[in-house]
Amino acid sequence: MKRKVALFDFDNTIANGDTIKRLVIYDLKKKPYHVIYFVCVAIYYLGYMLKFNSFEKAKSYLLFPLRSMSEKECQKFYKEYVEPYYYSNVVEELKQKKEDGYFVIVCTASTEKYMKYCELPIDAMLGTIYENKKIIGKNCKNEEKIPRILSCLKENSIEDIDYENSYGYSDSNADIPMLSLVKNKKRVLLKTGTIVDFKE
Repeated sequence: MKRKVALFDFDNTIANGDTIKRLVIYDLKKKPYHVIYFVCVAIYYLGYMLKFNSFEKAKSYLLFPLRSMSEKECQKFYKEYVEPYYYSNVVEELKQKKEDGYFVIVCTASTEKYMKYCELPIDAMLGTIYENKKIIGKNCKNEEKIPRILSCLKENSIEDIDYENSYGYSDSNADIPMLSLVKNKKRVLLKTGTIVDFKE
């Protein structure tokens, strides 16, 4: 079955700002002593730059707040520190696409650990998978978004994307691979959330 889809990035596309930065700030305000984790973060990011370890290993340490957060706390974080920063016009665009019969996917590098508490009218939330204090698989960014999206569509019995009538939304050139799946590419401008045609 062919279906028209609407693909959305999240950080700086649906919501203003970087959710992982907000997660770290949220955690440090409650547990200032967690600043010690930045030693490990620095070590593993340096290791990534020197090709001693993977980016996923480094990012696993950056997500240190999740090590001590319960599901209830993850939900609280999303509701209080992510949801208030939605771009209202982008949310309305997403809702309209859903009403118009699009299969709506949010695909983000942020982790599903807290992104799963998103209550927007979407068909799928695809993010970086974090379990047992580490990232499982690949960071959901750049080219990695394509297999995640295609797998999701297949699981929902969608064999082909209606390329001509499908839309993609992002603030960043890093999402050009994802946007290549659709004809209608839209850029969300930083700070204002204004939606314009995506020009590389």
